[in-house]
This record gives sequence, C-alpha cells and structure tokens, in this order.
Amino acid sequence: EGCRNSMRTFPVFLLAVSGAAAFQSPSLLSTQQLRGPAIRQGAASAGKSLLRAAGRAGIRSESLCMKAEPEPAKVIKAGSSEEEEVLGKLTNSGFWSCPPSTATMYLDNQETFKLLQGKVTITAVTIQGRELGEEIEFDEGDYGIVPPGSYRWKMLKPTTKQTNCREGLQLTTKGWREEPPLKAMRGKGTLSTIGRTSEDDFEYLKKLIADKGAIPEKAWENAIQFKLDKDIYLSTLSFAITDRGMLIMDRVTDEVLGVMDGEGIKDYNPDLDYEETERSKRWTKDGNFNVNQMTGK
Repeated sequence: EGCRNSMRTFPVFLLAVSGAAAFQSPSLLSTQQLRGPAIRQGAASAGKSLLRAAGRAGIRSESLCMKAEPEPAKVIKAGSSEEEEVLGKLTNSGFWSCPPSTATMYLDNQETFKLLQGKVTITAVTIQGRELGEEIEFDEGDYGIVPPGSYRWKMLKPTTKQTNCREGLQLTTKGWREEPPLKAMRGKGTLSTIGRTSEDDFEYLKKLIADKGAIPEKAWENAIQFKLDKDIYLSTLSFAITDRGMLIMDRVTDEVLGVMDGEGIKDYNPDLDYEETERSKRWTKDGNFNVNQMTGK
C-alpha cells in the first residue's frame, strides 16, 4: 500500500521540482544543473521571461498610477482659433448616436469629437469610479477633447457625435450605435426618440418648417393626418385647427407651445380666443376629419 502511494505522489513531486527549477535564476543553479545545453538554455529563457513579466507588470502599474487622476475634458467652441486643428483630427471619423444614459469609458488614447446634436456632461473619474473635479458640459455644436483615462459620460438628451475614437466594441457595449455610411455622409446622425420631450419635438418642428417652408392653411388637415401625426420625432405633440391658426400642443398636458399660420410658427397668445373647428374636434376624437358615414357624426 505504501509503495502504491509513493508511486502516485512521485509524478507530482517531479512536476514540483521541475517547475521550481524552471523558474530559478541561472545564477542560483548548480554546475551540475547547468551542465546540459538544453537545461542551460531553458533556465536562461525562464530568467528572461521573468524579467519581461516583471517589466510589463511595472509598466502597467506605472500606467495605472499615471492615469489614476486624468485631466478634465476640454470644451472647444465653434468659431474659436482651435476649431481648424480639431477638424483635422476628425477626418474620416465615424458617427455614433446614443439615447439619454450614463456610461463610464476607459480609453488608452485621446478622443476628439464634435457634438452634432444633444447635450452631454463628461467627468473625470478614478478606475474605481470616484469622481474627480467638476462636470464639463458640452452643447450641440461644441468640440471636445477627452484625454486618455476614465471618464463618465452623461447623455442628457439624444446625442450624436462625430468622433475619432476607434474603440467600436466598447462604444457599442456602452449604449452607442454607429450610424450607417449614408447618415454619416450627410453629416448628421439618426435622432433617438428615447427621452425626447415636447420641447425637443417643438424645436424639431420649427427647424422643419424653416427648411421646408410654411404649410398653407388649406393643407393643414392633410399635413396633420399624413405627416405631422406620423412623424416619430413629433410623437409628443398634438395639433388642433382653430379660427386663428393651428395650435401646437404637448400631447400629455395639452399645454399650447405655439401657433402655426400661413407664414410660419408664432407665439401663442393666451389672451386671445382660439375656437377649434368641428372637423378638428372630430380628428381629436376619432382620428378622422371627415364625417363618419355610419353614424353621420
């Protein structure tokens, strides 16, 4: 029985001895151990491997110490003297969009970006997530430079940025979505509908009217039924046709945000009476401007 136990432990003993020998420094090996060329070569290789491993560990440790307190992100306003230099770094860069959210990014290289739409704050943090310094706020049209290190991004509105960041996998796992080439060629990203408010949609509508022109009064019903009410970026708004124009309202609270007439969008005057048309009331109630042929209403 004792012999069988010895036979079972002997291979384990050999592994332990050979492993220890492999990781000994050549200077600690005896002459007998260094006699064979293969042993000498293996020992030297093991010693170099240990030095390389220690060096890598030292470099990584130093790198972590250096990046423990990263510099704050930098805002560069459009039209500043630095804009041209920043634009040069965005040549052939990608477009990424993200809904309102919070994410911490760790990058080994500096990121340069332009905020095409949305609003974000960026805060330097330690690797453990402790905030360092104040939040730096970026608005639509701002450029930004984020040094290497850990930074917490807060997307306060649906956001699209043009960025030279090549960490596609990390961006994706943090909630960002890369825009298709066609959107990128047009210089803007896809607006996310998550987190949008009636104020966001109202601003979108004002830009739409400014680009396309005012809607003629005779086309208001068709515009509401086939365009405005179906546009996903106007989903928080509702519309009512009155004797003084088309009211643009918050769909939930019914707060009037503005009035559209034949010339464009104007301010709402609460001191005036706006009488909704019967056809508009029918649309509000049944989703149809025309009389119901079955009920006659």
